[in-house]
Amino acid sequence: MTSRPAPFRPNAHLITLLVGALAIGACGTEASTPAAATDAGATDGTGSDAGDAGSTDAVAGSDTAGGDAAGGDTAGNADAKSADAGPAKVNTLLADGPYFIGIKLSLAGTQLRLKAVVSAEGTKGAGGTLRSFDIYGLGAADDWVSEAPIGAVKDVAVKADGTFTASFGKVTIPAKSSPTGTPVDSNLAVVGTVDSDNNTFCGELTGDIPAFEANLKGSTFKAVAFGKQVDPYQVSCATTIKLYEGIKTCPTLKAGPNTFKSAEFDRSFVLNLPASATGTAKLPLVFVYHGNGGNAAGMLTATGWPAIQTGETNDPFILIAPETTADVNGSKPVLDWRYGEKVFDTDNRELVFFDDMIKCVASQYSVDTNRIYVTGMSGGGMMTTFLTANRSKVIAASAPFSGGYLHTWPKGAAKVPMLVIWGGAGDSAFSQNFDLLAKALIKSLTDAGTFFAQCNHKTGHKIPYTLVPHTWTFLKAHAIGQAGAPPFELGLPFFPSYCSVPKK
Repeated sequence: MTSRPAPFRPNAHLITLLVGALAIGACGTEASTPAAATDAGATDGTGSDAGDAGSTDAVAGSDTAGGDAAGGDTAGNADAKSADAGPAKVNTLLADGPYFIGIKLSLAGTQLRLKAVVSAEGTKGAGGTLRSFDIYGLGAADDWVSEAPIGAVKDVAVKADGTFTASFGKVTIPAKSSPTGTPVDSNLAVVGTVDSDNNTFCGELTGDIPAFEANLKGSTFKAVAFGKQVDPYQVSCATTIKLYEGIKTCPTLKAGPNTFKSAEFDRSFVLNLPASATGTAKLPLVFVYHGNGGNAAGMLTATGWPAIQTGETNDPFILIAPETTADVNGSKPVLDWRYGEKVFDTDNRELVFFDDMIKCVASQYSVDTNRIYVTGMSGGGMMTTFLTANRSKVIAASAPFSGGYLHTWPKGAAKVPMLVIWGGAGDSAFSQNFDLLAKALIKSLTDAGTFFAQCNHKTGHKIPYTLVPHTWTFLKAHAIGQAGAPPFELGLPFFPSYCSVPKK
């Protein structure tokens, strides 16, 4: 009998292997499609994007039939690529992430705050690269950040000593970041040094602000990890704030220009004396601060204060017109006074100069120290407001023309009566809106419960010559320690119709 071959019976184990192989082949084909390569960042196999490619392939595999086997195989391939590329680079130069940048401009010492987002690559002590360095506008209380960067640079070389230069070109500081509440255009470069140990960088700013015809030389900054900033925030590489001593020995003063050294600078002022200055009767002091780019003599001529002094027979006073000093460039800056600095005592050389002038004049003439008054225009108006806020126990009353205050009004300030004067919606200079500054000042005075009167002459950024005598009328009516209600609480008789006392 002829034997027959045994019938073929499929082996279940073999079938399982074949199906599994087909499944693996199908998944491998899908993972190599152009779409998967795009999702993976189109890696070229060098390993630079191996981590991203691996995670993308694994996600793609998990969406595929037989995903457990496919995902494991693909992840293994990615791991192999990473191993071929060597260990990931460790950045010890500067941590990636957001930074708070505190800035002090050489212009009036003005301070502002920005936010930066930095991505770095390199090694401490060996240098590296700031792969991206974006800066954003930042609100006064960190409560607002510009949606888009206001400046951005890439691939900035950092030397072994940590130094770098990042040239941003044109940067517009947004209104919400600007101390004046008005946008400011600048041409900006950052010259800094990375401190890898403390994860900070600091240095100087270079460039200019065209509207002020001002060079940024001497401007400084410091950047710390966002959230690590303190109040007051740091604005330079210096670890301490410089304090100035008041004048020790006053020179002999005379009518006309005078000069002495104050806060390590040679400072000058014009002293106008009434005929009665040599007597024993105590006389008030009136300080008149000139505007941006001006000078003391020009301010006295423009305002007519010498004529008011000469014509005042019932209440004679001593008139003082201070001068600004040269900046770090060796010339007088357009922004003259240091009212922008967040330094409010002997750390501010303008406050020390003010103290020194009072001390020296009072040492040689009979001065009524309860009747010291301050007025000024534009930058001088800003300085008038700054002095009122920070020498409130010395000043009896003030009258800023187109002034304003760039800081939070100090809670401990004495309530100094103020005549707020400005030129309405058209009050603008150097592309800055003084109408906004005046209204912000009025709000600060209102919130502080300080008596003030207001004169909105609506003629722009100027001093109405006929208003100056009324300014003296307002000032001389006030004295420190004065009893009773404010002299003009019920109104301003004989003042121009555009002047008023706001209703409570």
